[in-house]
Amino acid sequence: MAKTDSRGFYIDSKGRAVHPDMVRVDEKTKDELVERLANKAREVSEGIRAFRKNAEEEIEAYFEMLLVDYGVDKKATTKKGNLTLENYSGTAKVQLSITERIRFDEKLQIAKMKLDDYLNELTEHSNPIIRTLITGAFDVDKEGNIDAKKIFALRRFDVQAQPWKEAMAIIDESKKVVSSKGYIRFYEADGNGGYRLIPIDLAAV
Repeated sequence: MAKTDSRGFYIDSKGRAVHPDMVRVDEKTKDELVERLANKAREVSEGIRAFRKNAEEEIEAYFEMLLVDYGVDKKATTKKGNLTLENYSGTAKVQLSITERIRFDEKLQIAKMKLDDYLNELTEHSNPIIRTLITGAFDVDKEGNIDAKKIFALRRFDVQAQPWKEAMAIIDESKKVVSSKGYIRFYEADGNGGYRLIPIDLAAV
């Protein structure tokens, strides 16, 4: 229900007190509708949040059981990356993944300088496509951010030259994990040998 003051007057969006008789019936009906649906949405959101927390705890407990079974000290193990659990019949599965948000410090520019110098030395023989890929990896978007995937893709090039190796080592030093977020998704068999997502938006809660 809309906010009211001690007299029972409705408080509008501008903070003004309005006598109930001055509020149209359709406005009162809309107010009750929105309040009811918003309250229900909050209940559903809290339910999803609790379900997600419980699901992650159960998966974690199962994984720790495996560590014990295989004689791995869980205290000395850092679990990162993805887990995919599939039921015995292959009709359902659960995926738990961790996504990290990465930024680079000022050392990244040092790595770029080393790569630029190295490419300049190879100007006559370097592949222009590879040069474009390398220099493009350091481009920034409108917010001034660098795409970490493009930077890490440089490691796919099998280059043994010392300046290249030094640049890759500096990139590793410059990497900082700003935050990480877990995602959990549920799938069911689609009848065609694959899986379809069970649509629950857990990433938002």
